[in-house]
Amino acid sequence: MGRRVAILGTGLIGGSIGLGLAAGRLGPDIVGYDPDARAAAIARKRGAVGSVAGSAAEAVTGAAMVIVCMPVDLMPASFASLEERVPPDAVVTDVGSAKGGVVRAGESAFGARFVGGHPMAGSERHGAAAADGRLFEAASWILTPTARTSSSAYASVTEVVSALGATAVALDPEVHDDLVARVSHLPQLAASALVDLAVGTGSRKELLGLAGAGFRDVTRIAASNPDLWVAIIKSNPHAVLDGLVRLEDRLRSLRHSLAGERWGELRSFLEAARSARLELFAKPEFGGHPIGLSMLVPDRPGVLAEVTTAAGELGANIEDLRIVHSTEGGRGRLELVVAGEASATRLVERLRALGYRAEKEQVS
Repeated sequence: MGRRVAILGTGLIGGSIGLGLAAGRLGPDIVGYDPDARAAAIARKRGAVGSVAGSAAEAVTGAAMVIVCMPVDLMPASFASLEERVPPDAVVTDVGSAKGGVVRAGESAFGARFVGGHPMAGSERHGAAAADGRLFEAASWILTPTARTSSSAYASVTEVVSALGATAVALDPEVHDDLVARVSHLPQLAASALVDLAVGTGSRKELLGLAGAGFRDVTRIAASNPDLWVAIIKSNPHAVLDGLVRLEDRLRSLRHSLAGERWGELRSFLEAARSARLELFAKPEFGGHPIGLSMLVPDRPGVLAEVTTAAGELGANIEDLRIVHSTEGGRGRLELVVAGEASATRLVERLRALGYRAEKEQVS
């Protein structure tokens, strides 16, 4: 990138982004801001930011990209306050773990140059002191393009995501919120509930003597920052409530199986969960030789979101993307680079089913 990047919020995620960018090939001029001056000073000392601004407005001045890493419930108000401060050609993205309201607020303030994001990586530790430049390596980084999203803004954010070692995956904002409630928000509440249940059944000394690696693994995230989690769940309450209802149903079914001594039902439940767990984490390989895809697309809102969401649903990693606009005919050429022959073939088939004339070619 070689230009100025503003990181608003220099805790675990913001600090890790800064460290990763500073160490990578992009090497931008990174300025940070955090309302906690101590956190900003730690980030500066560790090299996560090259300089510290006295305000968010000062930090975004002259920035080519703004990465918002503050608590998710503070983002909408922050976007509104920065609407007139962020340079008109700057790309804005965020790392919030709830996307529906954030994307609406981001697009209201910044229009097509806002790209919602959520890196699926973190730690029960928090703060700039816990930042790690390799935190995002091999992780998925959800991006949530909509009908308004600029292709150039999306490409700029995917460049940063790739530089940090992560894989960009496109999802609709509402789909993201539903899925992440199940795999992130609900597990946080469940882990905390298990700890609360355990400490109420005996002394801590006895508990530590009995707690094995399984209990420690399952409850590790219960040590996370409670203020952070209240903010996250406040921003995604409907999906979390729906997940809690579904979890209650499953626990009630288990209780009935145990009360009725229906051990076959219990075994079937455990076996199905075991198989699903093994399949879930047999992750597809995103690597492979780069394959170029090219297609003519109409000049209308929503094309980029349609294509990138199709790629995300198939697990196809888009490593590069651009649209070459035509001067006539209301059409342009969309060019993608996808990792792996198999992923490219599946994506071409899906795009053709959607009505696009997609072709692929080897990239040297």
